[in-house]
Amino acid sequence: MKKLALIFIICTFFSCGSAKYDYFFDTGKELDFSTGKWIMNRTVSNSKKFDTKLYYNSLEDFKKILGDSLVEIHTLRASKLIAPEIKFNLSDLELKELKKATDCDYIINIGGNVISDGAGSIGFEGETSSNRASVSVAIYDLNTGELISSSQVYGKTLPNQESIFPDDKSVPSINPSSHMIMLNGARKLIQKYKKNRLN
Repeated sequence: MKKLALIFIICTFFSCGSAKYDYFFDTGKELDFSTGKWIMNRTVSNSKKFDTKLYYNSLEDFKKILGDSLVEIHTLRASKLIAPEIKFNLSDLELKELKKATDCDYIINIGGNVISDGAGSIGFEGETSSNRASVSVAIYDLNTGELISSSQVYGKTLPNQESIFPDDKSVPSINPSSHMIMLNGARKLIQKYKKNRLN
């Protein structure tokens, strides 16, 4: 019995599902993060379960790039008069008001979108459904009112790989959920900013 359990664990390990990520930069693939004060806005997503996790992961990852130059929007609200919600897409007027209220130089907006959990958590060979999610980043210069960076990452589970045992087509794989794809996608996209930074 123990032997069977061990074989199943090994099979599952070797047939773990994975996800493929595609990256798109509409503008601002390379940014200079060496000057100015940067605001981390609250994240927005349709994942009630992981929106808070998306925020704290993104905050942690951008802190690795910006250090003490990154401030959280709720920290600024403690001492400044700022609207209760700052939208992902900002108008010229909203950017001017934000500059005046915060005296900061940039704002980072992050949005997550869980698209589908069609593959479920366990996948079998031959399945065509996939778990999909995307993440978008928009960074604005509050001094000029310009969108200086716009990027997206799109992730989806890969088709189940063949079993390491050719005669056994029934070994399942463990698929990452669309929520986990969203979190991993955000981390990977922010790592692109770190890798391509100018400073």
